[in-house]
Amino acid sequence: MLKRVVTWFFLIPLALLFAFFALANRQEILLGVDPLSPDSPFVGPFPVPLFIVIYGALMLGIVLGGVGAYVGQHKKRAEVRALRKQNNELKQQLDARAPTTDKDDGLALLDDRV
Repeated sequence: MLKRVVTWFFLIPLALLFAFFALANRQEILLGVDPLSPDSPFVGPFPVPLFIVIYGALMLGIVLGGVGAYVGQHKKRAEVRALRKQNNELKQQLDARAPTTDKDDGLALLDDRV
């Protein structure tokens, strides 16, 4: 419950901050996608609000960072997968070697001592 309350105390101000930022940056800019010929671009410049460009760049950075982290951890995930496989094989070997004992045998040993 406390975790949920703390989360809301951070999420609501953050959402308000994003909304105020978007309202403050409503002016349109021309977004061109052809840097080689700016005079007659193949795809014309688009009027886009500035906050969309900034939020788009933020989201692209988050996605590219996540992909980079995922690719960078490939070696560790492969190592964990190999260790899990080895662990399961060793557990199966231990189960195959485990002697089967009856509970009655242990009690019989105790009776012989007395």
